[in-house]
Amino acid sequence: MKTLMLFLVMVVVIAASGQVSASQGTTITVTPSGVTLLPGSTVIYNVGINTLPAGLSGYQLDFQLTNPAVGQITRVSFPSWAKLNNASSLPAGRVTISAVDLGKAIADDAAGTNLALITVEAVAAGTTNVKLQNIRIDDDHGGFINPDTATAQLVVKPGGVSGSNTVNNISIPVVTASAGVVTRVPTRVTITPLASATEIPVVLSVTSNAPADDPSGGTPVTSTSLLAKIPRWIFYGIGFIALVTGLSLLFLALTRRI
Repeated sequence: MKTLMLFLVMVVVIAASGQVSASQGTTITVTPSGVTLLPGSTVIYNVGINTLPAGLSGYQLDFQLTNPAVGQITRVSFPSWAKLNNASSLPAGRVTISAVDLGKAIADDAAGTNLALITVEAVAAGTTNVKLQNIRIDDDHGGFINPDTATAQLVVKPGGVSGSNTVNNISIPVVTASAGVVTRVPTRVTITPLASATEIPVVLSVTSNAPADDPSGGTPVTSTSLLAKIPRWIFYGIGFIALVTGLSLLFLALTRRI
């Protein structure tokens, strides 16, 4: 319904306009004019018109990438004055856009008018021109303007932003802009793991603090007892006998012989 309404409005405007004006110094531009990207990054083109001596009633044009294998159009945004607008389906290598100034916001002698913002995503290495075709601009006085046009160029370099998510090798995309050229350079960040902790044996030393007048002269005194003189195998034997006795009593209890 929105597309049909826009088409009808444009038909009425075109039918009412029987005059073809010269360009009158009017030029439609696409900025930035030169862009260099890596695959996966995007650029937003501003489609604008420098001067409109007789104002603006509406427009329709095609925004095209001459080499659609290099990039694709992913989004179109319209300015606030374009209350009635339309764009063909996306993503694509070519989009037809149109808008009507219902509120007469673009008056006579308007300058620096934005028509649309178009987002293009770099797909593969190569070069493509950005062109505007099939342009129709209607003014507010029953005529339409045949403007001059300017083209732009998009260059996509081989490479791209790494998708690696490893801990020790992370690629961070950095976007820089200079003189109309946008580049995305992967910056490599290396994370060095911390050294593992090493167990260090701790040796405790005990020193006797015996008084100086101690007859032993400060020498450690080892005390002996009667139990210390009993051979260790006797304790083992007693323990074994107790274990056997306990198991026997447990067996008799289970078999109800006690």
